[in-house]
Amino acid sequence: MNTRKANTFGMLERSNLAADISSLLRRSIVKGELRPGTRLIEAEIAQQLGVSRGPVREAFRILETEGLLESYPGRGSFVAEVGERDIREVYSLRGFLEERAIRMAAGNATAEDLQELERILASMFEAAKQGDSSGVQELDFQFHRKIWEIADHHLLREVLEGLTTRIRRFLAVQTELYGDLAEGISDHQQMLSALKNGDEDKAAEKILHHLQEASDVVTKNFQEQQARSSATTGGEAPSPGRRA
Repeated sequence: MNTRKANTFGMLERSNLAADISSLLRRSIVKGELRPGTRLIEAEIAQQLGVSRGPVREAFRILETEGLLESYPGRGSFVAEVGERDIREVYSLRGFLEERAIRMAAGNATAEDLQELERILASMFEAAKQGDSSGVQELDFQFHRKIWEIADHHLLREVLEGLTTRIRRFLAVQTELYGDLAEGISDHQQMLSALKNGDEDKAAEKILHHLQEASDVVTKNFQEQQARSSATTGGEAPSPGRRA
């Protein structure tokens, strides 16, 4: 009897299996197909995708760094739990900290700093053109991190670095939700223009607008997932530990 489970994730390219697998799983998490608390079984996913367990294990590690998976020794890997309050608090705190960072960056940025931001932004738009959401996500994070560096405030950067997992978690979600990747990252061009002009007020305005829009997109997605979950469970909270 054939016990092979059906592939619910889609087809894979063979160029970079770990990245491709993490992208498929990330998309399933963002769409709510893999709900918070769902246990992901490495061997089962490898079987569904027709690959060895190695790239699946590496994909799990990628998703852990993004805060989308949580792994526990002896228990396994689970889709991370998240609440609407988590989303709002992370984005509001980012707004408070990153507004200050970009204001300082506007006064500190050298020609070399601006060239590096231009390089990151150009790569981001190229990734968007290729439909590479994982690449856009990574470059988006690099762009913001470069601003933290330019701000040259060690404690502020340390606090932001401490939020990296939470930032990456929601950045992964918001990037997957962009209908048009290029449009979704267009605010970065306006931030860079403000930095080039040394206009800290405009730079602060643009980054706050960017973060508020991102917060709204991720919050709306969460609310829609909750509504679907409530409809399928008759209003009862889903039980933890479901298997993929």
